[in-house]
Amino acid sequence: MNLQNLSKNKPVLIIGFLILCIIIAGALYFLFFKSTTPPIPDIEEDGITGDALPISGEREPGEGDVTTPDVQIPTGPEITRDDAFEPSTQVSDIARGDVTKITNLDGSKTDFIKIDSTGNKLLAYNKESGAFYKIDEEGNKVSLSGKTFKNVSDIAWAPESEKAILEFPDGSNVYYDFKNDKQVTLPKDWTEFGFNSTENQIAFKDMNSNVDKRFLGTSNPDGSNAKYIEYIGGEDHNVTVKWSPTNQIAATYATGSNADYSKIYFIGQNKENFRSIDANGYNVEYDYTPTGSHIVYSAQNSLSGHKPVLYAVEASGDRIGYGHTNLKLQTWPDKCTFSNDTTMYCAVPKEMPDGAGWFPELTDNIGDNIYKVNIATGSVSFVAQPQYEYNIEQMQVSENGETLFFTDKFSQTLHKMQLK
Repeated sequence: MNLQNLSKNKPVLIIGFLILCIIIAGALYFLFFKSTTPPIPDIEEDGITGDALPISGEREPGEGDVTTPDVQIPTGPEITRDDAFEPSTQVSDIARGDVTKITNLDGSKTDFIKIDSTGNKLLAYNKESGAFYKIDEEGNKVSLSGKTFKNVSDIAWAPESEKAILEFPDGSNVYYDFKNDKQVTLPKDWTEFGFNSTENQIAFKDMNSNVDKRFLGTSNPDGSNAKYIEYIGGEDHNVTVKWSPTNQIAATYATGSNADYSKIYFIGQNKENFRSIDANGYNVEYDYTPTGSHIVYSAQNSLSGHKPVLYAVEASGDRIGYGHTNLKLQTWPDKCTFSNDTTMYCAVPKEMPDGAGWFPELTDNIGDNIYKVNIATGSVSFVAQPQYEYNIEQMQVSENGETLFFTDKFSQTLHKMQLK
């Protein structure tokens, strides 16, 4: 090696070495110290679009729909409850497919109405006074009993006579025969009662605090001769107690089969193997026609925009599941009532918001129109637009088919409309 040449080139080597150090230091900085995370994009103030829907969770009996805590559930549009139409609007005394007169029958809050055994009067309850009474088409009231039962949370009426099972918020249950003034206390664990058509049996859920001891049961109305007919465990929220008019079926069990459909299984008293029904959606609610030949049920799914849609389907014997008909009405069975086995009247919201199947309260401030349904043919006809805007909560039709009784959700008072 030539030491002289090395000495001459020493400054060049030092400068080169320094440049190399700078390059290496820069590389190390970019590799280990400077963040490579991309900038956070701007976020819109409202991160939930109008089409986004919260997901429903499971419910225990009596609980409302599960909501996402951060989602603000919208309410329906404000409505005017008086003078809903121009003074020049023609109001018909009888429902003929137009604006129809409404008569107020009882100004007090009226809960749990049911047609009585005469077919033309109502049995009703006032939660504030605790009084039970009978009311006729003119609004005349007669007390059913000298006893009062305040703050009843639910009532199961016997189909034909003046008997009922009363449930209270603290879990207490009372069977009461108004005609004979007979009162019996039922076990606190029992809930969601239903009478069979002959009124000699009731069905109920035994909601023992131990989930492994929860059963569907039957007994005499006074609680005697009790027996369990089906284990329900943690599936109580999917079991609905409702006797078929034939008394063969005491309850149903609904379970999802895929994202948009569910199955309805029928539960008898003796482990019968009934056919099931494939329902066109989930969150199924239903009621039997008077003879039990069909059920009318509501269901929702993504195809309906999560709005409830009514269907009719055969529900008796070997015909269970046949004759499935879309009635093309967006409402719930508890806003409907049967005049006979083939004729049903339904209160249908004038508009149905997306997601109302999850959140029925979205329709609380939306008025209803009245429709008539022929269960045998599936045909639907417009009956009336009530004189004022009412969100109908309970509805009953007289046995002669002339009068439609209803309570509205806003005032909880009793009204009537003449059908004939």
